[in-house]
Amino acid sequence: MNISIEALLIIFALSGIAVLQYFKGRRFNLELMKYTTTVLEKKIEHVDRVYRLVGLYVGYRAVFWINRGYLNRLEVTVLLAPRYSALYYPFSKLITRFDRVYLTYWFDKDIIGEAHIVREGGYKKPLNKVIKNMDKMQYSETIIKGYRFHLIYQNQHAIRKLVRFVETLRDPSSIIHVALVPQNNSLYIFSKLDVYTFEDLVEKSYRFAKNLV
Repeated sequence: MNISIEALLIIFALSGIAVLQYFKGRRFNLELMKYTTTVLEKKIEHVDRVYRLVGLYVGYRAVFWINRGYLNRLEVTVLLAPRYSALYYPFSKLITRFDRVYLTYWFDKDIIGEAHIVREGGYKKPLNKVIKNMDKMQYSETIIKGYRFHLIYQNQHAIRKLVRFVETLRDPSSIIHVALVPQNNSLYIFSKLDVYTFEDLVEKSYRFAKNLV
């Protein structure tokens, strides 16, 4: 099989781009993982913690045992875009769209009724596919710092607490979903991972969780 010089040059060029993207993307993801762990270690008062990598450069899961009052622990999941893959990274922007962080605070005491606050456009699929039994809860909307949020709740006191929490954030546009879940006594936060808002989110969510129950 004969391969033209032009075809070889294209193959070499694409290979070079893939290698450069791999090292550049890997370095970026590693630095982002290091930054987030540094913030968590600094802002969360913990008695112990454990980390587990998700893939090699995809992200990690962590558990911080807090044991402060009724606040038992914080579970963290950080999932990053595959910047190290020149082929897959462009498609991932259509699927996952952004770097993600999930914070789940667990309590040893019953929390007030179920409540959800979801930023408009945060999910691609309908809200009733995200929140179980949405049809049995109340629904309203609110504007926080120029961004529209959906409010789904059983308990008005619970949703007021969530709204006040989101109002304290420097940039609430990063928030996708915040929920109080009485079925397992947890506070759930799903947010875009942004270096400009992450420390603020961790600090204020931890403060909110400490005073929640």
